[in-house]
Amino acid sequence: MTRTYRGTISYGHDVDGLTGREHFYVTVHDDGSRTLRCICEMDKVPLVRDVVYSVNERFEALDGFVRLSAEGAFIGSGWFRFTDSLAEGEMITAKEGRVSQRIETPGRVRLMGAHPISIDIWKCAHVEAARQGEVQTLSNCFSTSLVPNGASGPILVTKTYDITYQGHETIEVPAGRFDCERFSWNTYTGRTLVMHSMPGDWLPVSVHVPETGRRYQLTDFERLD
Repeated sequence: MTRTYRGTISYGHDVDGLTGREHFYVTVHDDGSRTLRCICEMDKVPLVRDVVYSVNERFEALDGFVRLSAEGAFIGSGWFRFTDSLAEGEMITAKEGRVSQRIETPGRVRLMGAHPISIDIWKCAHVEAARQGEVQTLSNCFSTSLVPNGASGPILVTKTYDITYQGHETIEVPAGRFDCERFSWNTYTGRTLVMHSMPGDWLPVSVHVPETGRRYQLTDFERLD
Protein backbone atom coordinates (compact mmCIF):
# COMPACT_ATOMS: atom_id res chain seq x y z
CA MET A 1 0.00 0.00 0.00
CA THR A 2 1.08 3.56 -0.60
CA ARG A 3 1.61 5.87 2.35
CA THR A 4 1.57 9.63 2.58
CA TYR A 5 2.76 12.43 4.84
CA ARG A 6 2.59 16.19 4.77
CA GLY A 7 4.16 19.15 6.51
CA THR A 8 4.95 22.85 6.59
CA ILE A 9 8.35 24.53 6.87
CA SER A 10 8.72 28.11 8.08
CA TYR A 11 11.26 30.41 6.47
CA GLY A 12 12.37 32.45 9.47
CA HIS A 13 15.11 34.90 10.43
CA ASP A 14 16.27 35.96 13.89
CA VAL A 15 15.88 39.65 12.99
CA ASP A 16 13.23 39.80 10.28
CA GLY A 17 10.86 37.18 11.63
CA LEU A 18 8.88 34.97 9.24
CA THR A 19 9.92 35.51 5.61
CA GLY A 20 8.01 32.69 3.93
CA ARG A 21 6.78 29.14 4.12
CA GLU A 22 6.80 25.82 2.32
CA HIS A 23 3.99 23.26 2.20
CA PHE A 24 4.85 19.72 1.09
CA TYR A 25 2.93 16.50 0.52
CA VAL A 26 4.69 13.20 -0.20
CA THR A 27 3.35 9.92 -1.53
CA VAL A 28 5.54 6.81 -1.09
CA HIS A 29 4.69 3.92 -3.42
CA ASP A 30 5.02 0.16 -2.95
CA ASP A 31 8.26 0.00 -4.95
CA GLY A 32 9.91 2.62 -2.73
CA SER A 33 9.64 5.47 -5.22
CA ARG A 34 8.05 8.69 -3.99
CA THR A 35 6.54 11.89 -5.34
CA LEU A 36 6.75 15.23 -3.57
CA ARG A 37 4.35 18.09 -4.27
CA CYS A 38 5.46 21.42 -2.87
CA ILE A 39 4.50 25.10 -2.79
CA CYS A 40 7.15 27.61 -1.67
CA GLU A 41 6.12 31.17 -0.81
CA MET A 42 8.82 33.79 -0.22
CA ASP A 43 7.35 37.04 1.06
CA LYS A 44 10.15 39.51 0.39
CA VAL A 45 10.55 38.95 -3.37
CA PRO A 46 7.65 37.95 -3.48
CA LEU A 47 8.29 34.57 -5.11
CA VAL A 48 6.01 31.56 -5.54
CA ARG A 49 7.49 28.20 -6.58
CA ASP A 50 5.40 25.14 -7.46
CA VAL A 51 7.30 21.84 -7.64
CA VAL A 52 6.42 18.22 -8.33
CA TYR A 53 9.40 15.87 -8.05
CA SER A 54 9.70 12.07 -8.14
CA VAL A 55 12.61 9.85 -7.07
CA ASN A 56 13.23 6.11 -6.99
CA GLU A 57 13.79 4.01 -3.86
CA ARG A 58 17.41 5.28 -3.71
CA PHE A 59 16.28 8.93 -3.88
CA GLU A 60 17.66 9.24 -7.42
CA ALA A 61 15.87 11.62 -9.79
CA LEU A 62 13.08 10.31 -12.04
CA ASP A 63 11.18 13.38 -13.24
CA GLY A 64 9.87 16.75 -12.11
CA PHE A 65 8.05 19.97 -12.86
CA VAL A 66 8.88 23.49 -11.67
CA ARG A 67 6.92 26.73 -12.12
CA LEU A 68 8.10 30.15 -10.89
CA SER A 69 6.46 33.54 -10.55
CA ALA A 70 7.71 36.70 -8.82
CA GLU A 71 5.78 39.85 -7.97
CA GLY A 72 2.81 38.35 -9.78
CA ALA A 73 4.74 37.89 -13.04
CA PHE A 74 5.66 34.63 -14.77
CA ILE A 75 9.37 33.68 -14.61
CA GLY A 76 9.28 30.24 -16.16
CA SER A 77 8.12 26.64 -16.06
CA GLY A 78 9.78 23.39 -17.01
CA TRP A 79 9.34 19.63 -17.19
CA PHE A 80 12.34 17.38 -16.51
CA ARG A 81 13.05 13.68 -16.99
CA PHE A 82 16.03 11.49 -16.08
CA THR A 83 17.16 8.05 -17.30
CA ASP A 84 20.25 5.94 -16.68
CA SER A 85 22.16 7.98 -19.29
CA LEU A 86 20.21 11.16 -19.97
CA ALA A 87 18.82 14.33 -18.40
CA GLU A 88 16.28 16.21 -20.46
CA GLY A 89 14.05 19.22 -20.05
CA GLU A 90 11.39 21.23 -21.88
CA MET A 91 11.12 24.77 -20.57
CA ILE A 92 9.50 28.11 -21.32
CA THR A 93 10.94 31.12 -19.50
CA ALA A 94 10.32 34.85 -19.65
CA LYS A 95 14.05 35.48 -20.27
CA GLU A 96 15.16 32.64 -22.55
CA GLY A 97 11.89 31.74 -24.31
CA ARG A 98 11.42 28.10 -25.35
CA VAL A 99 14.34 25.85 -24.39
CA SER A 100 14.87 22.11 -24.98
CA GLN A 101 17.72 20.23 -23.31
CA ARG A 102 19.17 16.73 -23.73
CA ILE A 103 22.29 16.12 -21.65
CA GLU A 104 24.14 12.81 -21.54
CA THR A 105 24.98 11.66 -17.99
CA PRO A 106 27.36 9.05 -16.50
CA GLY A 107 24.53 7.03 -15.00
CA ARG A 108 21.29 7.85 -13.23
CA VAL A 109 21.24 11.45 -11.96
CA ARG A 110 21.49 11.52 -8.16
CA LEU A 111 19.25 14.50 -7.61
CA MET A 112 17.64 17.58 -9.10
CA GLY A 113 17.98 20.61 -6.86
CA ALA A 114 14.78 22.56 -7.44
CA HIS A 115 15.29 24.74 -4.30
CA PRO A 116 12.54 23.67 -1.88
CA ILE A 117 13.97 22.83 1.54
CA SER A 118 12.08 19.53 1.42
CA ILE A 119 14.11 18.58 -1.68
CA ASP A 120 17.41 20.07 -0.47
CA ILE A 121 17.25 17.79 2.56
CA TRP A 122 17.01 14.71 0.29
CA LYS A 123 20.70 15.29 -0.54
CA CYS A 124 21.35 13.66 2.84
CA ALA A 125 20.16 10.31 1.45
CA HIS A 126 23.31 10.23 -0.70
CA VAL A 127 25.80 10.92 2.12
CA GLU A 128 27.49 7.94 3.80
CA ALA A 129 27.21 7.91 7.60
CA ALA A 130 30.28 5.65 7.78
CA ARG A 131 32.41 8.58 6.57
CA GLN A 132 31.51 10.91 9.46
CA GLY A 133 33.48 14.16 9.46
CA GLU A 134 34.65 13.73 5.88
CA VAL A 135 33.58 16.10 3.09
CA GLN A 136 31.68 14.00 0.55
CA THR A 137 31.21 15.35 -2.97
CA LEU A 138 27.93 14.43 -4.64
CA SER A 139 28.51 14.46 -8.39
CA ASN A 140 26.19 13.80 -11.35
CA CYS A 141 23.61 16.23 -9.97
CA PHE A 142 21.59 19.06 -11.47
CA SER A 143 20.00 22.28 -10.29
CA THR A 144 17.17 24.19 -11.95
CA SER A 145 18.69 27.58 -11.02
CA LEU A 146 22.05 28.96 -9.89
CA VAL A 147 20.40 31.92 -8.13
CA PRO A 148 20.49 31.33 -4.34
CA ASN A 149 16.70 31.65 -3.97
CA GLY A 150 16.04 29.75 -7.21
CA ALA A 151 14.32 32.71 -8.90
CA SER A 152 15.56 32.03 -12.42
CA GLY A 153 14.97 29.53 -15.21
CA PRO A 154 14.03 26.84 -14.55
CA ILE A 155 16.84 25.36 -16.68
CA LEU A 156 19.04 22.33 -16.00
CA VAL A 157 22.59 23.17 -14.91
CA THR A 158 25.14 20.62 -13.67
CA LYS A 159 26.06 20.80 -9.99
CA THR A 160 28.18 19.09 -7.38
CA TYR A 161 27.45 19.34 -3.66
CA ASP A 162 29.97 19.08 -0.80
CA ILE A 163 28.27 17.73 2.32
CA THR A 164 29.67 16.40 5.61
CA TYR A 165 27.89 13.95 7.92
CA GLN A 166 28.31 15.16 11.51
CA GLY A 167 26.52 12.53 13.59
CA HIS A 168 23.30 11.99 15.52
CA GLU A 169 21.44 14.76 17.34
CA THR A 170 18.00 15.11 18.89
CA ILE A 171 16.45 18.52 18.30
CA GLU A 172 13.16 20.25 19.04
CA VAL A 173 11.29 22.37 16.49
CA PRO A 174 7.72 23.72 16.50
CA ALA A 175 6.44 20.42 15.04
CA GLY A 176 7.93 18.41 17.91
CA ARG A 177 11.03 16.57 19.05
CA PHE A 178 12.92 14.52 16.45
CA ASP A 179 15.88 12.12 16.49
CA CYS A 180 17.93 13.38 13.55
CA GLU A 181 21.15 13.01 11.65
CA ARG A 182 23.14 16.25 11.29
CA PHE A 183 24.84 17.35 8.06
CA SER A 184 26.79 20.42 6.95
CA TRP A 185 26.54 21.63 3.34
CA ASN A 186 29.19 24.10 2.14
CA THR A 187 27.56 26.08 -0.68
CA TYR A 188 30.71 28.15 -1.45
CA THR A 189 28.55 31.28 -1.53
CA GLY A 190 29.45 32.42 1.99
CA ARG A 191 26.66 30.28 3.43
CA THR A 192 26.85 26.95 5.24
CA LEU A 193 23.63 24.99 5.63
CA VAL A 194 23.45 22.92 8.81
CA MET A 195 20.75 20.35 8.10
CA HIS A 196 18.88 18.04 10.48
CA SER A 197 16.87 15.20 9.02
CA MET A 198 15.36 11.84 9.97
CA PRO A 199 16.72 8.86 8.00
CA GLY A 200 14.30 6.78 5.98
CA ASP A 201 11.96 9.43 4.66
CA TRP A 202 14.64 12.14 5.14
CA LEU A 203 12.14 14.51 6.65
CA PRO A 204 13.11 18.22 6.54
CA VAL A 205 13.27 18.94 10.28
CA SER A 206 15.61 21.95 10.39
CA VAL A 207 18.07 23.95 8.30
CA HIS A 208 20.21 26.67 9.89
CA VAL A 209 22.54 29.14 8.16
CA PRO A 210 25.05 30.22 10.86
CA GLU A 211 26.45 33.10 8.78
CA THR A 212 23.08 34.88 8.56
CA GLY A 213 21.10 33.41 11.46
CA ARG A 214 18.36 32.28 9.08
CA ARG A 215 16.43 29.19 10.17
CA TYR A 216 14.06 26.92 8.32
CA GLN A 217 12.03 24.71 10.68
CA LEU A 218 9.34 22.09 10.45
CA THR A 219 6.29 23.70 12.06
CA ASP A 220 3.62 21.14 11.20
CA PHE A 221 3.82 17.44 10.37
CA GLU A 222 1.25 14.70 9.86
CA ARG A 223 1.38 11.11 8.64
CA LEU A 224 -1.77 10.38 6.67
CA ASP A 225 -1.46 6.60 6.19
